[in-house]
Amino acid sequence: MTTEAAIANTTMEGSGFYNRNSDLQAAGIELALPLFEEAARTIPIDGGAHTPIVIADYGSSQGRNSMRPIGLGIDTLRARVGPDRPIEVIHTDLPSNDFASLFTALNEEPAGYLANRPGVFPYAVGRSYFDPILPPGRVHLGWNTWTLHWLSRNPMEVSDHLMAALSPSQKARELARHQSGEDWARFLAARATEMAVDAQLVSLAIGATDEVHGWDWILGELWLAALDMAGDGLLTPLELSRFTTPVVGRTIADLRAPFAQGAFCGLSLDYADVREGPDPFWEEFQTTGDAEGLGKRWAGMLRAVCGPIASMAFAARPSSDALVNELFGRLESRVAASPKRQQHFVAIAVVRKKAVG
Repeated sequence: MTTEAAIANTTMEGSGFYNRNSDLQAAGIELALPLFEEAARTIPIDGGAHTPIVIADYGSSQGRNSMRPIGLGIDTLRARVGPDRPIEVIHTDLPSNDFASLFTALNEEPAGYLANRPGVFPYAVGRSYFDPILPPGRVHLGWNTWTLHWLSRNPMEVSDHLMAALSPSQKARELARHQSGEDWARFLAARATEMAVDAQLVSLAIGATDEVHGWDWILGELWLAALDMAGDGLLTPLELSRFTTPVVGRTIADLRAPFAQGAFCGLSLDYADVREGPDPFWEEFQTTGDAEGLGKRWAGMLRAVCGPIASMAFAARPSSDALVNELFGRLESRVAASPKRQQHFVAIAVVRKKAVG
């Protein structure tokens, strides 16, 4: 089922809410940090003492999870070029992103990468990264995490699951995976124009294996909470369909697909892997035994990423805010009543801009 105005990709819950509820994403990022450090250690750093080295943070959201990796990148580069060479950091996200929270965290948080690091100049660009957004040859080091599983468009709304990629409908799953493949290729083509020769980009997003997509349990619980509300007459069938989250996990084969014939748009794929991701909420629960706390953790995390989709799905209602509150309140109760470890995967890729010829 597709409406005339299918809900597309959107930004995370604003006013710093995502920053406060993204511990799972922070834990997953640790898996990609050694690759980012190695990239910062090996990219060419030609140019004069006053030529900036440029780090691009593609899909920065509200910045909390950019501080540690960007700080690591800066420190690794500083060890190579000394204290005086300027380093520019360009954060990019959709125009509606909460950039105010990003710059607040950057300037006020002790963990912000500006702390005790002179000669660093941050900027922000509010445009979709599915098209080129920076001048050609500008970027030396790229970082992108927890964004590329979001599709550029929602190819199909489904009435039987929160995600088309997890729908029982084969057609829905195929459409979602096809869109994911197009988006990965489009993202890479756009970056190819922006990256300098031998620049590297590290990307981490939701992954999947050939057998298991992951996220089945917790997203299934959120969908069941929505179905419960529909059963109670609080949501209509149309609103359930509108509550389709345009997210797809990628397999190793998906990461490699654009490079099947070799270089793609002048880029090489230097690394591709799918690993099981950490569940810090479950680890915390194993220590505390606090089921209600586990429910709050998952409700906060999923509201941070799916709350804006729910708000748009229920927007025709005068009580839309109350419906969103009810939805995530029911999710919290469901998790607390039946705690479980969440299985999920992360897909990690490192691409390099090849020299011409």
